[in-house]
Amino acid sequence: MSEAIYNTPKGGLYGGSFDSSDLEPNIRAVMMDERWTTAFGGTEAASVITYAFPTLATDYTDVPGGYPMSEPGEPGDDDDDENPVDTFAPATELQKAAAVAAMGLVASYTLLTFVEAASPSAADATFRFSAYGQSGSESNFPPNNNENYAPNDSRASGDTWLGGNGTPPTAAFFGTDHFNTVMHEMGHAFGLKHGHDAGFERTLTADRNDNEFSVMTYASYLGADAANGASEAWVGSSPQSYMMYDIAALQAYYGANFSSVGTEAIYTWDPLTGQQYINGVAAPFTGASETGKILTTVWTQGATATYDLSAFNEDQLADLRPGQWLRFSSAQIADLNNAAPTNTPEFQAQGNVYNALLFNDDARSLVNNLVTGSGNDRLIGNDADNSLMAGAGTDSIDGGLGDDTISGGAGADIITFGGGRDLLRDTLADLDGDTVLDFGFGHAVRILGAQATIDAFTVTTDVGGFSVGLGGSTFDLRGDVSGGDLVAAARGVGEDGYTHLAFVPYLPTLSEKVAVSTAAINGIADDTLLTGDGLVSFTVTLDSAVTAYRDMIGSYRIAADGTITDVSLLFDDVLDGTAIGTTRDLGTPGASESIGFFLIQDGRSAYETLADDLAFRWDGGSASWILTSTSQGDLTEAAIFHSVAGFNPDGSTQVLSGIQIGSQELWIGFEDLTGPISDNDFQDVVLIVQESLVLIG
Repeated sequence: MSEAIYNTPKGGLYGGSFDSSDLEPNIRAVMMDERWTTAFGGTEAASVITYAFPTLATDYTDVPGGYPMSEPGEPGDDDDDENPVDTFAPATELQKAAAVAAMGLVASYTLLTFVEAASPSAADATFRFSAYGQSGSESNFPPNNNENYAPNDSRASGDTWLGGNGTPPTAAFFGTDHFNTVMHEMGHAFGLKHGHDAGFERTLTADRNDNEFSVMTYASYLGADAANGASEAWVGSSPQSYMMYDIAALQAYYGANFSSVGTEAIYTWDPLTGQQYINGVAAPFTGASETGKILTTVWTQGATATYDLSAFNEDQLADLRPGQWLRFSSAQIADLNNAAPTNTPEFQAQGNVYNALLFNDDARSLVNNLVTGSGNDRLIGNDADNSLMAGAGTDSIDGGLGDDTISGGAGADIITFGGGRDLLRDTLADLDGDTVLDFGFGHAVRILGAQATIDAFTVTTDVGGFSVGLGGSTFDLRGDVSGGDLVAAARGVGEDGYTHLAFVPYLPTLSEKVAVSTAAINGIADDTLLTGDGLVSFTVTLDSAVTAYRDMIGSYRIAADGTITDVSLLFDDVLDGTAIGTTRDLGTPGASESIGFFLIQDGRSAYETLADDLAFRWDGGSASWILTSTSQGDLTEAAIFHSVAGFNPDGSTQVLSGIQIGSQELWIGFEDLTGPISDNDFQDVVLIVQESLVLIG
């Protein structure tokens, strides 16, 4: 046989090295740092891989120098250093189906696409799949001359030989060791190594070294002795997909698939068969296991994703954080050691479904929403803006970071708000007995189907928070509530009515040229306080103005989609003594419409007067809202600051807000300078917003 070759193409692709040194150790543990590239030793990863199912042994041997002998096999592979061509057989239809499913899964994770080759020759096909007469299976790495770990000849690279353990006996191959073997061997063809193998001086950590986390380890269960060969799960209990460290390693090599950004995906699983569905349709490249078990990892491709587990009513653990898992069906928990009786707890998987890791800290792959059943569930959110909905039962819900919307349902629930602006939404009956932890500024409770002013509540305050009562129901809001109070905003009517109960800080003492503390710069304390429903009316009073500028103050409506309408000038000169104490009518915003304010810095000096024909238009070039007048054109001579930080060109927060002791009115302090020249005293213009509402029903 001729000397080994490493620099020729296989199906048009070459081998190239990869530097994984900056990756998390458990990801590196399954990487050999060689992948498919577009040029010999290149740095550009392959994006298209061709594949074929040879029908003749000569499809392999018809290559200069002949087909290279196989390398010594993996423990248990039983290839005996024989040339696999000697016992060649075409892949069975089930082997083909398993290989296509595994490639489809990889395509769903990465930027790779797979195309059937024009011929099964080494010139045309990068990946080739055949059967052979061994009990084990084997696959060849991308071309490399890596002396530290399994060098591979270009002529055989990417070839997978499937023996007895890679031959599914039935079409229900998901969850079988046979499909796990196919994925494992193909993993080598992509450039993955064994996760248990210390030959590269890096292995999966003991708490992650089993098939729950990678198909590339011989350990089917935690604690298995992989050094003496592969252990095996019971039928149906092997992985049904690549698992989190495999997916992360493949994405490090070949990029991550975010093709579903902008779409919605609701994930469900069948309580009997375990079949995974997306939006009610069987998910691509998935299938029911023979025993109905569920052991899989989900990559959302960037879709706005929901795990809907409402069909399962036992006590659930549902953790949305990357690298964690969800256990919602004990009957469908995988039994990972076929040498022990089924249902042996120490040999069972910890979860049914596992969350993929983030790719390059890109939050688009986070699962957004979660719905659980009627058990006593534990829900844990991640860093996204989560919707966490529990059913009946005594639930424990932790929002994590992000601006979360939470529903505990019936039962005495414990809800822990996270670092974002969290909202608990439930009926008064469902709130009864609930305890909310970490309640404070930015957090709120929305009582559905009920309307009330703050006077209707029984509120007991202590150093640990509030105990709140209404209509025979009580709930606790625990946290740091010093320096503020509860504000109630009633919205809607009848069954669609609700009461929004928020914690709003007291307005800090404002003094000329005395900067307020950074913590007090809170923007609009609670957006709902300025949001309408078609019933509530608002007014605004100019309380004071201490500024060197003759500022103008205006208002507008903000639609649900963020567009600005109904622009009006409220005060054309805040230094006009007659304006102080004057009240303006802001009208009755429609459902989901909110009120925003804007300040024109020294607008009176710049424009003298402005006609009642104002509007804001979005300017893509400057990425800002431009004030325009039908009669005067664009008004760009003076700086404009908005009460909504996101509308300011640099995202600066130009207002702070709060209430006064014993009052429900919202006070808003404007700062009419920004950047290093600003004194941040926020008393340049101070407004007071009032609302009036006739409660109906």
